[in-house]
Amino acid sequence: MKILIIIPVYNEELYIKNCINSFINQSHKPDQILIVNDNSTDNTENILKKYSKKFSYIKYVNKKSINKPSPGKKIIQAFNYGLKHSINDYDLIGKFDGDIILPDNYLYTIMNDFIQNKKLGLCSGVIANKKNNSWKVENRYNNDHARGAIKLYSRKCFNKISGLNETMGWDTLDEMKILYNKFEIKIYNKIIVKQMRNTASRYKKNQYKKQGRVMYLLRYNLILLLIGSIKLAITSKSIISFCHCIIGYINSWINKEKYIVNSEIGKFIRNHRYNNILKKIINV
Repeated sequence: MKILIIIPVYNEELYIKNCINSFINQSHKPDQILIVNDNSTDNTENILKKYSKKFSYIKYVNKKSINKPSPGKKIIQAFNYGLKHSINDYDLIGKFDGDIILPDNYLYTIMNDFIQNKKLGLCSGVIANKKNNSWKVENRYNNDHARGAIKLYSRKCFNKISGLNETMGWDTLDEMKILYNKFEIKIYNKIIVKQMRNTASRYKKNQYKKQGRVMYLLRYNLILLLIGSIKLAITSKSIISFCHCIIGYINSWINKEKYIVNSEIGKFIRNHRYNNILKKIINV
């Protein structure tokens, strides 16, 4: 299967070499790695220039945008910009971050799953962060959630969901649209990807308010908001995260922000969340 990888980056000079090397070392190499240099102000472009000269399947493009990292919209704008400049002939398309290190068999293992299961729309491993000189898998998210830094889609599924939406909450929205369209999602809990920068370290300011906002945009009701906020408080070990999540949701409600899903998909999302909660209760 032909694999296209798109990596949006902003000021990744400390991490991008290790990231690219982990793709070069794959047992099954991608057909193209397209890196979008999203207005970096450090040495990122010079590093990308050297790799693109040395490896024919590595290409980079420059994109102008605001000079600061931003979750959601900015990242996917860069991804979609890269898609316009990438190869058109591919079977799998991946959205990856520039601060991750893949195990050597990552693409080969996942590619075989796509070959064997035509219903598979999205597949990924899990992310580990370094704590006290050891790598530990994150526990911030459900074990059925593919992290936005390491997502690989089948082309058929990617086209069916009309690609990735340029909005905050895109990496939950894509999964809900995948399930809504009868595709499957698989997470390999034993394929561990190292992330050199801890999740959301660039976006600490108001991160929990933003998560509350995402819940609103996805049409969560108050019950799901409370459950989600409690979970955040438990995983972050902070009551402040609970309060900020609620505030983020209320602010969006007061401002009457436009939902990012229609009422039908919103209903599907709520039912999906309730079913998952019920499964966890039954398995306790």
